[in-house]
Amino acid sequence: MLRHPFPRLFGAACLALGLMLGALQPARAQGAELPPLALKRGVNVLGYDPIWKDPAQARFQMRHLRLIREGGFDHVRLNLHAFEHMDAQGQLPASWFKTLDEVLAASLNAGLQVIIDQHNFMDCAKAIDTCRSKLKAFWRQVAPRYKDAPDAVLFEILNEPNGAADPLWNDILAENLQIIRASNPKRRVVVGPKFWNSMDHLDSLQLPEGDRNLVVTFHYYSPFPFTHQGAHWVEELKNTSGVTWGTAAEQEQIKKDFDKVRAWAQKTGRPILLGEFGALETGPLAQRVAWTSAVARAAEARGFGWTYWQFDSDFIVWDMKADGWVKPILNALVPSPGAPAAAMAARSDPALEHLINVNKVSAWSVYGEGQSTQQVACDAAGKTCLRVALTGKRANPWDIGAIAPITGDIRKGDKLQVLLWARLETDDPKAQVQVPLSLQLGAPPYTAVLSGSAMLTSKLEPVVLNGTAQVDQPAGTVNLSVQIGQVGQPLWLSAPFVLRNYTPAK
Repeated sequence: MLRHPFPRLFGAACLALGLMLGALQPARAQGAELPPLALKRGVNVLGYDPIWKDPAQARFQMRHLRLIREGGFDHVRLNLHAFEHMDAQGQLPASWFKTLDEVLAASLNAGLQVIIDQHNFMDCAKAIDTCRSKLKAFWRQVAPRYKDAPDAVLFEILNEPNGAADPLWNDILAENLQIIRASNPKRRVVVGPKFWNSMDHLDSLQLPEGDRNLVVTFHYYSPFPFTHQGAHWVEELKNTSGVTWGTAAEQEQIKKDFDKVRAWAQKTGRPILLGEFGALETGPLAQRVAWTSAVARAAEARGFGWTYWQFDSDFIVWDMKADGWVKPILNALVPSPGAPAAAMAARSDPALEHLINVNKVSAWSVYGEGQSTQQVACDAAGKTCLRVALTGKRANPWDIGAIAPITGDIRKGDKLQVLLWARLETDDPKAQVQVPLSLQLGAPPYTAVLSGSAMLTSKLEPVVLNGTAQVDQPAGTVNLSVQIGQVGQPLWLSAPFVLRNYTPAK
């Protein structure tokens, strides 16, 4: 991740062997199906998580690895800041290795390939002698420990060499590769060029011609003023906002850049991994989605694997507070059928930048007795509605309800807008039923944040609710609710849209 612009050894080895066999063998014993060895779609994880200092405080849970696999990814890149955990002799503690063993085993059991990435790039940029010593100490411990791990485990010597490491990078690469090859002669090792793994420095790499188990990586955050606008760690951009992306020339530039990388790969016969790319949340969402999709598709079109930066913390694809995917970014990375067109359409619809819920029919959850649901084709946004079949009226409207979670936070004073399409399933043109509609807390006492009602008829018509939030509500605590216990007949609901502070252009 570009954070700037520019008798003891024997005992440890025995401990390592025992822990490794205990932690990694379950991946084989349980028969996990690992993907083909080509890296395709991945995500960076655990770079800035408390798990490495206190597992009890971890944001990231082992269940997330299974969710990553189910989300359409085939590998993870573990970003290890190992230097800060070393003692004066460069030794890593057993507790740190215990956590790494658990993460590796859980990743393999989830069916994911794993890149062990030594991520102390800024330490190496500032103090090269200390870095050089610690980096060798790291691989002297890690490489033998995992020499019997499945082929799905890869090593990455050092993330983004830069600064003081640049003029010495080929020497540093060679000495650490030699350490790794002593115990792992055929394991895949990820290596990248100097100057932050810049594609412009691929020609500077000096790789052993006979070692064909090397995967060459580069990182891509171009144009930097767009992807890093508002980044507090970039002095010249920390107060920048409103930088846009998406012109034909800008889209074409990605293709030209990746064509250069492909030409280098064809010349050298080396496989390519786009090890990092992403656009910070401070940029406009629709354009971030379009950029992310353009980069991922350009990489795939040229046979590059890619690893998105990153799962959580910043540049996120997973919202820890909402405990769910950031769907626009996930869909840009791993599109479902029809998603690419939707992503490009989103670039031209500024309203979707204000969306604080998942605008899909599948977001609805219907509770209560005497009802069943199915998705049906309709003429509303998304061309799909949820048909709710009701066998009869209930005593109270809230006895049966449809709810959809609000994934974004709500702040006092926010202008909120709810929009969906709904109808009664009837041929009676005079039929109409009024139903309560609200944004309300998802737990007792179910206090309303915004409330109103909607009149349903035989026509599929828009339902609108507007208002102002009176108090703050954290992300994931509010639901959109339609109470339908007294409707007494089938009805249709479209995907819901909940917007915060959206003002239509005049």
